[in-house]
Amino acid sequence: MKAMVIYCSHTGITERIARRIAADFACPILKVEPDVVYGSFLSACRRVVSDRLKKQLPGAVTETPQLEGFDTIFIGYPIWAGDMPDFMQSFLRRCALSGKRIIPFATFRMTDIAASLDTLAALCPGAEILDPFNYGIMHRERYADWLEMVRADCAERDMEARWDAETE
Repeated sequence: MKAMVIYCSHTGITERIARRIAADFACPILKVEPDVVYGSFLSACRRVVSDRLKKQLPGAVTETPQLEGFDTIFIGYPIWAGDMPDFMQSFLRRCALSGKRIIPFATFRMTDIAASLDTLAALCPGAEILDPFNYGIMHRERYADWLEMVRADCAERDMEARWDAETE
C-alpha cells in the first residue's frame, strides 16, 4: 500500500489525527489551506452557512498534489454545518481520486462523519471509500481499533489485487 494523508484542520484536532496516521503508515502528509480566514469555530460555522446560502463558496490555496503513485488516500476534515468544509470540497474536486482507496476521518462536535460520506462519494467518483473514522464529542471511535481494521482491509485488498493481476 502506498498512502498519503490529505487533511484540513481549524483547531488542530484533525491535524493531530492526520499526523498520527502519517506516522503509523509512514506516508507523506498535505494540509489544505482555505483562501479565506475563518476565525473561531462558531464564527466559521456561521460563515459556512452564510456562504452556502449566498452560493459564495471559498476555495483552497493549496496546490493540487500529484497522486499517480498512491493507491490509498486518507482524507481528514472537521464537520462544519453538517458537512466537510466547502474549501476542502473545492480542493478535492481538483484531485485525481478515481481508482483510489479513500479512507476518511473527521472531527466534530455533534454531527458525525456519516453526514459527509455522500458528499465525499460525489467528489471522488470511481474511488472506493472505506473504513471512516469518527472523532467527536458524541461519538468517538478508538483509534487503535480503527488502525487495526484499516491495516487488515488494505492488506486484504492489496492481496486480492495481486492475485487478480497474476491470474489475468
